[in-house]
Amino acid sequence: MPQDHQTDNEKMLQEIVQNTEMGKNTLEEMMGLTHDQALKTEMLRQKNEYRRINQQAHTALDAIGAHAKGQSAAARMSVSMGIRTRTMLDKSSRNLATMLAEGSGQGVMDCKRAESDYPEASPGARKLMQELCDFQASAEQTWREFI
Repeated sequence: MPQDHQTDNEKMLQEIVQNTEMGKNTLEEMMGLTHDQALKTEMLRQKNEYRRINQQAHTALDAIGAHAKGQSAAARMSVSMGIRTRTMLDKSSRNLATMLAEGSGQGVMDCKRAESDYPEASPGARKLMQELCDFQASAEQTWREFI
């Protein structure tokens, strides 16, 4: 039984690592596409929050003797190509904010899925996932204000 607990815990923490890396990398890439200072400032604020949660997940994985598996190069490339395609003709703040709101909404769904997929995760991992979920839900609302 304890082995299942460990796996759920590790899987949930890995989800947090991947989810936060996706957010961090996306914001990093999109920051270079806008001259809108208010949008850039919010991107930086959110990127720092993703980094903070990502570091907590890394620390928790280290504590259980697991190695963080970040986003694969293929996944990063796919996201990057998607961003380039969707911003090629429209780099408006409205378009970028729309894309970021969609991404945050997807992140919330990924969190909810992980919460139900890994019921045996530790209270600490569940709390961190909830924190990520709350952050992304509020991020989605923030991006909507730019639309």
